[in-house]
Amino acid sequence: MRHAGGVEHTRRITRPAVLAAVLAGTALVAAGCTAPGSAPDESTTHTTGAMPAAIQSILDDPRYAEGRWGLSVVDLDSGQTLLEQNPHDEFQTGSTAKILSVTAALADLGPDHRIDTPVYALGEVSGGGVLDGDLVLQGAGDLTLGGRTKADGTIDIPIFDHYDANALPGVATLTPEDPVAGLDELARQVAASGISRVGGDVLVDDRLWDPVVLDEVPITPIVVNDNLLDLLVTPGAEGSPATATSRPQTSAYRVTVDVTTGAPDSQIDLDVTDDGQGSLTLSGSVPAGAAPIVHTYQVPDPATWARTLFIEALQRAGVEVDASATAANDAYALPPTSALGATAPVAVLASPPFSETAKLINKVSHNLGANQLPLLLAAQAGQRTLDNGLALQWVQMQKGGLTSADATVLDGQGLPGNVITPAGMTGYLDHLTTTETFDTFFDSTPILGVDGSLASVLPKGDPATGHGHAKTGTLVEPRPGGGYTLVTKALAGYIDAESGHRLAFAVFVNDVPMDSVQGVFQANSDLGAIASALYSTY
Repeated sequence: MRHAGGVEHTRRITRPAVLAAVLAGTALVAAGCTAPGSAPDESTTHTTGAMPAAIQSILDDPRYAEGRWGLSVVDLDSGQTLLEQNPHDEFQTGSTAKILSVTAALADLGPDHRIDTPVYALGEVSGGGVLDGDLVLQGAGDLTLGGRTKADGTIDIPIFDHYDANALPGVATLTPEDPVAGLDELARQVAASGISRVGGDVLVDDRLWDPVVLDEVPITPIVVNDNLLDLLVTPGAEGSPATATSRPQTSAYRVTVDVTTGAPDSQIDLDVTDDGQGSLTLSGSVPAGAAPIVHTYQVPDPATWARTLFIEALQRAGVEVDASATAANDAYALPPTSALGATAPVAVLASPPFSETAKLINKVSHNLGANQLPLLLAAQAGQRTLDNGLALQWVQMQKGGLTSADATVLDGQGLPGNVITPAGMTGYLDHLTTTETFDTFFDSTPILGVDGSLASVLPKGDPATGHGHAKTGTLVEPRPGGGYTLVTKALAGYIDAESGHRLAFAVFVNDVPMDSVQGVFQANSDLGAIASALYSTY
């Protein structure tokens, strides 16, 4: 495996509003980018095994004539390679890279690993409960911070999550749990410790690893509501203004709504602009008669966001705070990390077990969560950079038989430049079945035709429904002259075939020009059809 240095300067990719209702986890590649794994000369195309007619007809479809296919299918019981095409060529992974990042984290952290998020009081507390000093919330990498935790301690995972609301307008949903529930719990503990007023500042410590920005998203150890402000837009009558509410309710941002209600058959078109002074304007139009539509705003400064929300939680718990709730987080006022570690916390929030976080990342293709994983590995080892974490991830990948000829990994989510060979992927999937954490990984992946990013990949009633666990991957690039390039559509995982055989499979199609985004839908269905054919054929 190769991993790139200088990852803090990784190309930033824009999440597309135009990809309405494309699978969760889709990324839109910046126009004009080229990445490793470009199409080989046609003479290198290689196929092994008798290609089932149902699969061959998809590979031969004229819409893929300018693209290239990679495929590998292995019988896990016998070890026999049943089918392969271009098995040793590199293909863009898309979000199938999450197979690599999640399994490495499961191996190093363990399924039962929990992350403790502490709060420290710096200074003396008077008899009246006044803290003569600062209160510090220390980010430790908890992806959900209590905001999705259900009564049974598991994480609430919808089929279409708000994390991809802007790429899935009108489809994504909000979970019912309070997104600041974890902060409220920490605030209650602070109050119970005897603190009734904070005379100094409230600070957020996000120094667990060096700053990283990927896909225009800060990858930080402090995350509240996925570092998103949810905007729930309700259409009015045709021609009248729409209304919107925000979640969580907070003074962090003032929201102006300038959204009109269009005809019932009109498109959802929403956008948020930020004046840089705490004021957001939500503009655009929504169709009359539509159910409330989720749109999100990506918070640019997660530490300041968490600080405001925590101060508001403290106030709800009866703890007064002298400092302004909407001031920027003052990182320069933080004491050395060693000084915090020498102090007993006044509050601690424990995360659900990592097995739950792995499920969230894989089921909805959670990019922020996946990109945290190598950084968590680095932090656990006393290191600080994404390069450090990718090197630790590589150790686990190497145990699975992957070499520098098989894969290149630049991040946890699968942005452009992450490539793998089909044979390398199925070899790694085969290896995973021998590991102690396999059952946890298997359970974390979407189920074919049932949930997560595979919920709609098969037609209703398809016999393969429920018989596969796999991870999707999608990268789309706008073309300068119009239309798109499907940089990759990928699917990799396991099938319990109709015959009783257990299969590992990986299928990729790369570099496909298309006139409209509907081609992405078709490619998604075609990969689902390939998985169904594998189920019935082998």
